Amino acid sequence: MREILVIGGTGAQGLPVIKALSSSGHFSVRVLTRDAKSARAQEVAQLPNVSLVEGRQDNQADLHRAFKGVYGAWVNTDGFTIGEKNELFYGCRAYEIARHHRVQHYVYACADFALKHADWDENYHWGHNDAKGRVAEYILAQGQAGMKSSVLTTGPYMNMLWDGMFVPTQEPDGTFVWANPAKSGKIPLIALEDVGHYSFWLFDNLPESAGLNLKIATDEVSFADIAAAFTEVTGKKGVHRYVPLEEYLPMAEPFPNAPANFYAGPSAVTDESTMTWRENFSAWWKYWGEGRAEHRDFTLLNRIHPNRISSLSDWMRMVNYDGQRRNVLKGVEDLKRAAAVMQQQQAGSSASP
Repeated sequence: MREILVIGGTGAQGLPVIKALSSSGHFSVRVLTRDAKSARAQEVAQLPNVSLVEGRQDNQADLHRAFKGVYGAWVNTDGFTIGEKNELFYGCRAYEIARHHRVQHYVYACADFALKHADWDENYHWGHNDAKGRVAEYILAQGQAGMKSSVLTTGPYMNMLWDGMFVPTQEPDGTFVWANPAKSGKIPLIALEDVGHYSFWLFDNLPESAGLNLKIATDEVSFADIAAAFTEVTGKKGVHRYVPLEEYLPMAEPFPNAPANFYAGPSAVTDESTMTWRENFSAWWKYWGEGRAEHRDFTLLNRIHPNRISSLSDWMRMVNYDGQRRNVLKGVEDLKRAAAVMQQQQAGSSASP
């Protein structure tokens, strides 16, 4: 079987990709992980046709070891950990190192290029998506001679209705409330359960997928639509309550003056290029909440994945969605610990004479 290197495989998006590739009978999977003994790494190591290689996505020597000898690669860099500047650099370097090792098909996991879609309006610039957008354009600009390349563009995960900033709160009268700065824009939510199928299709249909930026979604919905679907499916009252950014951000910020890449904990790189959490998520909410994202081609997606989850309501029924919080995004507990450590360090620095 041809071997695929997966970078970002223990994350929320990477796990279904590994499962789809490893169970296909077409490919084996090599997973780059920072800690081969971690619970998530051990989980994927139990899957058929999967091996682990320990290393970092922001270390060029590790990237050389990881890419050597593989047929293809699926690469999802973690900008919320390594930061916007490093995601741009290592996103490009990973592609270049893959070319050096004669990888034959390179799939880059991307997100909507927000700043470009907003006609370069700086009010819509945030680091993670824009770094990925730049890298994707760089990769596709190299053409298809020598190594084929494809891009898989996703929006917010539908599964973030369990985790992250999309979880509702339940009021004393039983009403579930999504209180946030989103306006009436339609957001291209993708169910993680279908990401693996689209990724496998890219590798298994090279004549069509080479040079393609496949932009996927399950449904395009506003938060009013989310609340209405919740009511329809569960019979429980759901509402969206608009909260202005200036009121929302102080409530949601992990700690005062947090950098956008606080996920990295004490090792987070901070310099002039680093956005604050507030700057990052001000643009994040404006972009998604105003419906700035590019619309998805559902005719194409239906052809590629005829059995895909077709709507938010269908997903809610499939997973028995109940509005309660549960862990989906990688290392939620680690992120909380990282925030606590950075907050303590900042407090200590401000208290020093």
